[in-house]
Amino acid sequence: MSLAYGCPDLRSIDLCGCIRITDDSVIALANNCPHLRSLGLYYCQNITDRAMYCLAQSKVNNRMWGNVKGANDEEGLRTLNISQCTALTPLAVQAVCDSFPSLHTCPVRHSLIMSGCLSLMSVHCACAGHAHRTITNFPHPAH
Repeated sequence: MSLAYGCPDLRSIDLCGCIRITDDSVIALANNCPHLRSLGLYYCQNITDRAMYCLAQSKVNNRMWGNVKGANDEEGLRTLNISQCTALTPLAVQAVCDSFPSLHTCPVRHSLIMSGCLSLMSVHCACAGHAHRTITNFPHPAH
């Protein structure tokens, strides 16, 4: 939490394996580090949906704050590793994925890493939904 309060320009932090990291730590980062682009939470098993929902609604998500000058699709969180964060539910992680279009679960741009979280297999990035809609919008060849 001290890093979040003392380093507001923080862009990347790897807390992987820091088993004492809690929701409060992630919430402090989300609320105080608007330039955060990469967050590693591998094996931070005390992280719950509360942290994910806060991250999805945070200042890191510049689009929610009127799109700061110069912001584009590359603004906001680009990389998130929540592997082995077994307390997370698909709805909370999907909220984060929906808030940050740069996060991808697709093999081409795999930037939302969630291995070891079998309960999160239903989480998909925006491009996966777009590809599905595109495929289903093709007229049937018999028509």
